[in-house]
Amino acid sequence: MGLREYVIRRSVYMFLLIIAVVCFNFFLFRLPTFLFGANPVSLMLSDELRRNLTQDLLEQMYANFGLVMNPDIFDWIYMFWRYIVSMFTGNFGVSFLTKRPVMESIVERLPNTLLLMGTSSMVSILLGIWTGVKVASDPGSKKDIGAVTVALFVYALPVFWLGMMLLMVFGYMLPLWTETTFGVAIGFPQFGTISYEVWEVARTSPFGALIVAGDVLHHLFLPMITLGVGGYGGYFLYMRNNLIDVMTEDYILTARAKGLDENQVLYKHGMKNAMLPMVTIIAMTFGFLINGATLTETVFTWRGLGRFIFESLIALDFPVVQAIFMIIAITAILANFVADLLYGVLDPRIKYG
Repeated sequence: MGLREYVIRRSVYMFLLIIAVVCFNFFLFRLPTFLFGANPVSLMLSDELRRNLTQDLLEQMYANFGLVMNPDIFDWIYMFWRYIVSMFTGNFGVSFLTKRPVMESIVERLPNTLLLMGTSSMVSILLGIWTGVKVASDPGSKKDIGAVTVALFVYALPVFWLGMMLLMVFGYMLPLWTETTFGVAIGFPQFGTISYEVWEVARTSPFGALIVAGDVLHHLFLPMITLGVGGYGGYFLYMRNNLIDVMTEDYILTARAKGLDENQVLYKHGMKNAMLPMVTIIAMTFGFLINGATLTETVFTWRGLGRFIFESLIALDFPVVQAIFMIIAITAILANFVADLLYGVLDPRIKYG
């Protein structure tokens, strides 16, 4: 089977998987309604208020959420059809929490999550690969043992705990100490994505965009370091172990026998082949970027999708959770599809079949 046939087959498989996820998403978030009769209307209305409403008004409230009172099998089929049409037209309904279209709220928060997860992922990936290559050239040495110990330590750290420690040290203790010592508070913000005062100044300044960008980066630093350090250990260990295995292969011995410089052997032959399995890991990482880091965004009150998921779960805002679940699932499927194709293109030894 050639590359073209493989791409077509994988595309059909991906499409069928997306259809399965769409169907699963429908039944997953309507299972409480089907089993227990719980629905958005019953959650929003008290028993006393429900008794005082007319039947027509109740039916209208159900219809606003795409539901039917006391549905039969035909009503379920109709609701499923409406759900399918809405999903593929980008209509995810109205948020119970914000009283706005779900897609509007997601689009507002998406850039913040992409900024946070994109920068932190790049920090952890580049740092992990670089240090992994450095220590893999001399396995068992003191620097290798020390680097592995540090990587295992940070890999085992709970990300939310690390975030709170950084917040306490650099968001509270450092500004307090500098203000007491020098009369000027120097540190990092304790919460938010942008300072309200900076936003007000930026609105009237000709350099407003630069002021806003600088303040956002100031707020971004601590959560970015938290996620970057949290993800570093995994990339480092994966790259180190892959490279150590590759350096024992016969073609590495052949390259050394030809008299190539050790750096050429390490980077041109070893690292190039050790990076192949990393393609899948990195592609899947970017596939879950949209998910955000729920705990980290909550700790730093970063206005992204991760915090939005947490707030929606607390408020039982099912349309938002359903929409984000769908977007995450489809993004992960697409990322896996791209990783499969890249792996096959980069490694000529892969046989399609």
